Amino acid sequence: MNEIMLLLNKAKEQLNIADHLLYMTYPMVRENKLIISIAEDVYNSALYAMDALLMHERLYKRISLYPDDFSVKLDVLRKISARYNINREIAIMIQDLKIFLDERKNSRVEFAKNDKYVLFNRKQELRSLGIERLKQNLNISKNFIKSIEGILSNAGT
Repeated sequence: MNEIMLLLNKAKEQLNIADHLLYMTYPMVRENKLIISIAEDVYNSALYAMDALLMHERLYKRISLYPDDFSVKLDVLRKISARYNINREIAIMIQDLKIFLDERKNSRVEFAKNDKYVLFNRKQELRSLGIERLKQNLNISKNFIKSIEGILSNAGT
């Protein structure tokens, strides 16, 4: 149970970092490269929260053992989200951020312009991530973490 709370605390910490960068630091410095750092923090926050929920489910034997693979974890999250009335857009957000961050690692061309970070992926498609989308993702993550806190407090974890 301590591991679950540790993961949830890491998720909150990453969320607080992303929130501070997005609403305090970015407006002051207007450095578009912060967009990637904010996206990574939001993504890590959601991953830690997802891991905490899956570990909680595993602890109470509601799900079977699953491999430590991103796509499997995301599928399990999609399946159990209905049980707890968790908004399904969290899974979409996590997947979109993962794809964007993975494509960034393999991208040959990337640049920042007009509050957006733009890159060309391997298929020569233009992908971008902007501040407004990050604000939406941050709010989705906040709601997700609040939902998980409620689930864990009801279970007495």
